[in-house]
Amino acid sequence: MTKRTLSLFPVLATVAAAALLTSCSAASGSFATGDAPETLPRVASHTTAGHCDGRLGDVAVDGDVTVPAGATCELLGTTVEGNVSVGHGARLYARDADIDGDIEGEGTAVVEVADGTDVGGNLQLEAGGAATVSDSHVDGDLSLEHQHGALAVTGDTVRGNVELDGNHGAAHLSHTRIGGDLSCQDSSPAPEGDGNTVSGDREDQCRSR
Repeated sequence: MTKRTLSLFPVLATVAAAALLTSCSAASGSFATGDAPETLPRVASHTTAGHCDGRLGDVAVDGDVTVPAGATCELLGTTVEGNVSVGHGARLYARDADIDGDIEGEGTAVVEVADGTDVGGNLQLEAGGAATVSDSHVDGDLSLEHQHGALAVTGDTVRGNVELDGNHGAAHLSHTRIGGDLSCQDSSPAPEGDGNTVSGDREDQCRSR
């Protein structure tokens, strides 16, 4: 994904880059509310890796990003040249983002990946809350296991396998192209949805999905 380059004086660029991933900018909500994002601050077009507790816009992050426990991170048009790790009770909202590596989390509160986000690795969440993956691309596997909130996987392309196992919230899977297998086991209620294209096997609770 091509990112725009913003012109800043060298000193200001260094300060802005350090500030962004130390605390990002204060988040005033997420795109899940349906509101348009606020105007993003002018920052350097390339920042260093670190923690995200707030909002990152159209910048490139050189390395991994960690969302600390209980924090909220918004990646709006952001390129991450590494992995994104989401901590316990944390929230991640990714819109039109480009993640070169994995998105992974255990015990997360909310994870939403939407609006053309591209994940170069796997997207794996376990023992967390609600999760939404919509209109996005995952090069590896998509795994949502032992989640306790509402789950939605809609309008995506997943080159690997999709696994929805042991979940305890309403799950909806529809209009998604899956290059590998689709497996759903021990979820209550069973996942619902239709219009999916699966190149591999459809297994267990998802045989008719």
